[in-house]
Amino acid sequence: MDTLPAGPVPYDPLDAATLADLYPVLAELRTQSPAVWHDGMECWLITRYADCVRVLRDHTLFARDPRRLGSAVPDASLSVQVLDPPHQAPVRSLFMTALHQQDLHALQQSTRQNAASRLAALSGEPTWEAMRELAQPIALAAIADLLGVTPPLVDEWAQVSDTIMRSMDGGLDPDLIEPGRLARQQLSDLVASWFTTTGRPAGLLGHVRARTENAGPEHAAYAMHTPGVMFQGGYSTLTAAIGYLLDTLARRPDVLTVLRERPGLVPLAVDELVRFDGPVQGTTRLAAADLTIGDVAVRRG
Repeated sequence: MDTLPAGPVPYDPLDAATLADLYPVLAELRTQSPAVWHDGMECWLITRYADCVRVLRDHTLFARDPRRLGSAVPDASLSVQVLDPPHQAPVRSLFMTALHQQDLHALQQSTRQNAASRLAALSGEPTWEAMRELAQPIALAAIADLLGVTPPLVDEWAQVSDTIMRSMDGGLDPDLIEPGRLARQQLSDLVASWFTTTGRPAGLLGHVRARTENAGPEHAAYAMHTPGVMFQGGYSTLTAAIGYLLDTLARRPDVLTVLRERPGLVPLAVDELVRFDGPVQGTTRLAAADLTIGDVAVRRG
């Protein structure tokens, strides 16, 4: 990393201009302040690709699991997201095996039919709300089908999910913390209901339940709470991705014309869209040891 300038680039994640278009801000950070401390979020912002790869891949120096730094993790948060290799391997293997057992082609066809049906129903309307009437119900049905569960009502779940996502900015806006806690409890209650219902669910969750009925309490906790992470993460990222797709095609009709002329490019275009304007803009790790990134000394924790 090059020598860093004395003055960091001002960065406010909730600023209206940043929310409207984050990428110029990230480009400026990469050029002028690729590693900069943010007082509000109480963390270092790392924006260059090579540095991000190092942080994400070096599980010895950078931790997912707060317990490695002496912090407690609530029982409801014991999921695959808080485990570092090699402790992550058994839980990850359980869910990856369950995923590979699913008929992904059939799930894809079901989602495609759902989207086509909704578009057909909306085609006669003069205007309609793309996120509420298309993106949200499609995303909710898709992740529920994958897990093999009955989805909650879309309007109710959209509010819960949105509250959880907004609470991630609780360090910048404390008013978001308590609503986020209550929304996460609603998610936990929903997941618990999937494990206590009579009969055996289908899909990925059915596979997981069958293989954890006699598991120890710690492994069972990870198996129970990870589906909640998958449900919320799958819904929120897919909803956002559909929204970005619609926005991109509306702003770039030339792209839509090419895809209509060459439908074989659609899968590649979806992959490129996620790279070009992805639904997730950042993630976090904890420094598990004192270290230096470029010219910046990062202290443990």
